[in-house]
Amino acid sequence: MKILFLSASLLCMLLLSSQCKHPKYTAQTLPEDRLSFGHGGGFTGAETTYTLLENGQLFKLAHKAPEPVEMTGIKKKAANPLFESAESLGLLQLDFMYPGNMYQFIEFQDDGQKRRIVWGDAAHPVEPKIKDLHDQLMQLVAEKK
Repeated sequence: MKILFLSASLLCMLLLSSQCKHPKYTAQTLPEDRLSFGHGGGFTGAETTYTLLENGQLFKLAHKAPEPVEMTGIKKKAANPLFESAESLGLLQLDFMYPGNMYQFIEFQDDGQKRRIVWGDAAHPVEPKIKDLHDQLMQLVAEKK
């Protein structure tokens, strides 16, 4: 009887956990809530954009590419703190547009709002916490190459 109960319990747990799958998005069906980041400028003016989704999926859009390409993502548990950090830094309320010849950016979309922060002009440095977030995001990409 004990074995039957344990087997039934295990089966129920497996069935319930299989229902917790997070949706998988494509380049054409990206959700509204996302965290995009990257760099651009220079002689060619090329921009490379990476987009992290709340479920951990990661996409790359390179200069002149027709559409984003999915990269190896991260776990949702690792993505959540990055989104929370973007929210706690108040990125949706911040106006900061000081690109230089070479620039970095973070674009945050959440709850129907969207804000892009751009920096690179040495005369207008970005807040260190924002730069730290950008560095963390870029580190994710570097680990995937």
